[in-house]
Amino acid sequence: MRRSVFALLFVTTLCAANLFAADRETTIKRVGADIKYLASDELEGRGVETNGIHKAADFILSEYKKYGLKPGMPDGTWKQTFKVNLGQSRISSETKLGFTDADGKRKAIDRKAFEPIQRGKNGAASGELVFIGYGITAEEENFDEYADIDVEGKILVLIRREPLQGQDGEAFDGKKVTSHSYIDTKLGLAKKRKAAGIIFVNDPFNASSPDKDELTQPAGFGANESGVPFVHVRQAIVDSLLQQSPLTVEVGDEKKQLKSLKEVTDHIDATLRPVSQPMKGLTADITTRFETQSVDAHNLIGVIEGEGDLADETIVIGGHYDHLGFGGVGSRARNRTGEIHPGADDNATGTAAVLEIIRRVKAGPAPKRRLVFICFSGEERGLLGSKHYVQNPVFPLDKTIAMLNYDMIGTLRDNNIDVNGVGTAKEFRGIVDAAGEKSPLKLKIVEHPYAGSDHLPFFQSRIPVMFCFTGTTPRYHTPDDKFEAVNVPGVVTVIDFTEQLLRGIDALEEAPEFQQVGRNTTRRPRVPYVGFVPNLNADNDEPGIPVQSVRKGGPAEQGGLKELDVILKVNDKAVANQPDLIAAIRKMKAGQEVKLTVKRQDKEEVLTIKLGNPR
Repeated sequence: MRRSVFALLFVTTLCAANLFAADRETTIKRVGADIKYLASDELEGRGVETNGIHKAADFILSEYKKYGLKPGMPDGTWKQTFKVNLGQSRISSETKLGFTDADGKRKAIDRKAFEPIQRGKNGAASGELVFIGYGITAEEENFDEYADIDVEGKILVLIRREPLQGQDGEAFDGKKVTSHSYIDTKLGLAKKRKAAGIIFVNDPFNASSPDKDELTQPAGFGANESGVPFVHVRQAIVDSLLQQSPLTVEVGDEKKQLKSLKEVTDHIDATLRPVSQPMKGLTADITTRFETQSVDAHNLIGVIEGEGDLADETIVIGGHYDHLGFGGVGSRARNRTGEIHPGADDNATGTAAVLEIIRRVKAGPAPKRRLVFICFSGEERGLLGSKHYVQNPVFPLDKTIAMLNYDMIGTLRDNNIDVNGVGTAKEFRGIVDAAGEKSPLKLKIVEHPYAGSDHLPFFQSRIPVMFCFTGTTPRYHTPDDKFEAVNVPGVVTVIDFTEQLLRGIDALEEAPEFQQVGRNTTRRPRVPYVGFVPNLNADNDEPGIPVQSVRKGGPAEQGGLKELDVILKVNDKAVANQPDLIAAIRKMKAGQEVKLTVKRQDKEEVLTIKLGNPR
């Protein structure tokens, strides 16, 4: 549909709604009051473990009720409850992994050779082994590793990521990463097929030698259980299983045995055909036990029903209302644990936007489709609330046509805003262009959705998503993220724009067509290993590269680099971002020393780092 047609649709659907927002000063005061209360000390930073988050929930639900929303849960209530694990979990001594051969001889696996994964299940499983390859079902590639094989009650040997990595070509988007690689996708398929447990192993492309075969930490994929006991093993374990029970495949008119993980992945890459089959004579037993403290968290769900022929379709409008409480987990100000982290921008602004959109929808024409408003909890703990909703949807996901997410819209500068996820539906670009014509905002169109917020589980479920974002500042995840620093008029400007996005989606005659989009990234350059993670969300106005975390035992840690340092120079050459750093060291070799000038608090220091082997 052409841009002019979209513009006409907006004119007819927005007139009444805009009456509610006509007095801009009144709107700014109303939205500002919401943000100010949600970020007040009374709400204790809205940590999932605080009393303050319950006060926030009461406030949000009072607004749902005030504007006539229906309770979203099937039993007529508002809250969808799930568990959030607090702090580090202790791995119980009951945790174990063993394999039994055809003669009944059991071999216990040393704990150094595997890690139990919390994303699986706190429990035990045993059964016959089935090699399931990458555990992928991809209709678009005519590639289904679950076809013609019964895995119910079986333990699956499952390879990380997907075929054809590092290769140019059309299958699996060549070098790009597709959703088939996502751990949630793999776990969802295994659970759907009623597998008893999962033995997970790194793919040989990304872990091409034993020193690169690193095991995921227990909470590395999050702590929200999928319902399937899950362990990550070293490649040598799977190679030993394949030696005992090779996979048999057809090559031309002959049969061939695959006796190593590398042989298996090379065969799949060459043929793009599954090799899934039972590992004859082998069984496994898994026990994963974690001892954790947990609290109940709640997604707050309210509904405005649509009118007309499309009323059974759903659009989700969401934003998370939790934050970091008194610091600790997730805080960038580790030396200020115990202080309230107000979370004014993250995400009192997004929560206030959800409430304001409710008011405008109720004041305007009835939507054509059902609008489901969800204020998510547990986002700061790993998108737990949105993941829980997608795994336990109140309304069918196959009838959920779009998700619009609000998170951190309070730092509008020079009217610049990122509009993420525009490529996830064919129709979205026209809707964004039409909304942009009516807005003073300067739009940066991003085809792929940003990964770090509550729209991601919907995108992974093949639901089109959009997410507007005004960027981070040095206040992000610190006690300084206060109401006084929020650009409230800018928040209202973003709400005005996104209201038009929502109305444009609802005005479509047919559901938007989902498109799988990649990150447009290629294989990482082979550069010497430094051993730190940059904060890629840092404010662009700040010079240097902020350090988000330092890899344990790596060159950076050994050279004295610390979290929250900011790297200013590499061998006296100023660096502004990660590409600058890569360019500065890519011609160097492992073992060479490099001098990093860093800003630590208010002082500059020079560190000497001995570079490691590329990874």
